[in-house]
Amino acid sequence: MGSSRKRHDSVKENILNTDASTSKEILPTPDERMAWFAEYEKVKKVPLVCKKFDISRKTFYKWWKRYNAQQRTSVSLENRSRKPHHNPRATPEHIIQRLKNLREQTGFGQKRLQLYLSLWYGIDLAENTIWKILRRSGIDMKGTKIKRRKVKPNDPLLPGDRVIIFVKPFEKLVGKQKFFYYTAVDECTHLRVAKMYARHSTLSALDFVQFMLTSFPFPIHYVHTPLDSPFTSISTSRSRTHAFTQNLRRLGIKQHIPTKKQSQSKLQIERIKKFDSPDAFLSFPFNSHVDAERLIHNFLYDYNNKQPRKEIGMLAPLEKLKTFEQFREIAEFDPKKELL
Repeated sequence: MGSSRKRHDSVKENILNTDASTSKEILPTPDERMAWFAEYEKVKKVPLVCKKFDISRKTFYKWWKRYNAQQRTSVSLENRSRKPHHNPRATPEHIIQRLKNLREQTGFGQKRLQLYLSLWYGIDLAENTIWKILRRSGIDMKGTKIKRRKVKPNDPLLPGDRVIIFVKPFEKLVGKQKFFYYTAVDECTHLRVAKMYARHSTLSALDFVQFMLTSFPFPIHYVHTPLDSPFTSISTSRSRTHAFTQNLRRLGIKQHIPTKKQSQSKLQIERIKKFDSPDAFLSFPFNSHVDAERLIHNFLYDYNNKQPRKEIGMLAPLEKLKTFEQFREIAEFDPKKELL
């Protein structure tokens, strides 16, 4: 019984060894190929050369043609990679570089990188493609997950650490219709974006988040929203089933909602006043929403690019943003320029 088992194991090992040896193709060296052609110069008969060296005629003529095309040098007989020279489906180099820069700035994984590439640059890449490109670039995508930056009250802020959303109604009708003014302010730079909506609803809030992500030149980590039904359930302010909260979670953004007690406290009111500057144009009469949008655009352009703010050392929001190295090349901040 023992001898038959040993015999079976030895036969199995021999089969595996022969399979491994046949799977690896041993290619001739340039010197061996030179010997083919030296023999051919003597006999002048291809069948005799092929029979002597055990090669096919197709192989002989393939290398003979390459040998003559490159002036019969030994370099022409070297083995070449079968990898294609060009891949029409390969990701362009400028997209790869943009992806690597975004990864370095944010530290996001492939899911959030796919989202921000689509929102900011209009680049659609599969998650698997993003993972392969970054892994090929030497970035360990399977390493320890990067810890999310937790911002404490006394820590220095970075652009996008905390963004506050305000909603205000226009005091007068705009073109015989009531409108609402949505605005978002970055706490670090005081950079500000805004948009008008005919309805104060969850759909408007969801659309404003998309506008906010495409307008700010930096990723957003936390969003502070008012205690209002378009942003959360008033009965349960910490609700996780609200559409706005679920959308932020899909985008990888955390939401902070003050409780009723916090929103009425003096500290919260004083803190909000630092970012919520009074908007005089909300009391102006407008014949149409186009006129209102144009005035808001001009106001925001001056606010972001020219007006110094006491809270950020008498710098304009754009000047504060440019103090960070990755944003120094931004000449002006005007996200709605192309819409007007």
